[in-house]
Amino acid sequence: MNLFRPTSKALILVVSLGVLTGLSAGCGAETSAPITGGFQDRGRQLFNAKCGTCHVMAQAASQGVQGPNLDTAFAAARAAGLDEDTVKGVVEYQIKHPRPSTSGYPGVSMPADIVTGNDLQDVARYVARYAGVPGARPPIAPGEGPGAQVYANQGCGSCHILAAAESAGVLGPNLDEVIPGMTRAKIEESIVEPDASKSPGYENAVMPNRWSNLPPQELQQLIDFLVASTGNAKAGGKNGG
Repeated sequence: MNLFRPTSKALILVVSLGVLTGLSAGCGAETSAPITGGFQDRGRQLFNAKCGTCHVMAQAASQGVQGPNLDTAFAAARAAGLDEDTVKGVVEYQIKHPRPSTSGYPGVSMPADIVTGNDLQDVARYVARYAGVPGARPPIAPGEGPGAQVYANQGCGSCHILAAAESAGVLGPNLDEVIPGMTRAKIEESIVEPDASKSPGYENAVMPNRWSNLPPQELQQLIDFLVASTGNAKAGGKNGG
């Protein structure tokens, strides 16, 4: 497949919007979780693991703010007449040829080769399908119970591995490993007061500060999901431990 040329009018437009110019080096971390499914599922998982900690994108439920909001940028591009194939070419080109930091995102730039080969193709196709599309929203989440959707909607998979949610993020602790040793109260504290006690090796990790706006019912549903999906007998049932 031919790459989108840097002289293209569409590429110039999207570059002017700052798309994909603001990923931090941490977003390139490797993931050890399996990535499966068609390009939409696979592309979404790869996007969350590699890109979602730095970019907002509604369909990915990603909340990163270190780089441009992809929905905002691509909505303008689509309004200017770019179709899905053109957007895919733009995404491919900018991932393969990341631009230096911009004044809008000082000190932040996208690492080279953040995804390559088939991974690049799937991420580019995924972003091209959903970024900036009106009404785009996360798919029905893997896992049991309403807490699975809360996990997906809040973008937890951007930073955490959790097998039940099929998430592959690696910037935060592996939840399959840490949740089984925690009480319910400790799980809640780790969500709403993440700086109170950090897992070894993640002392410098930063949890997004948005949990104060999460309705109490959804917080409890999320905890129920984490407890059930990791086989955490120590946390007990609802509101236990």
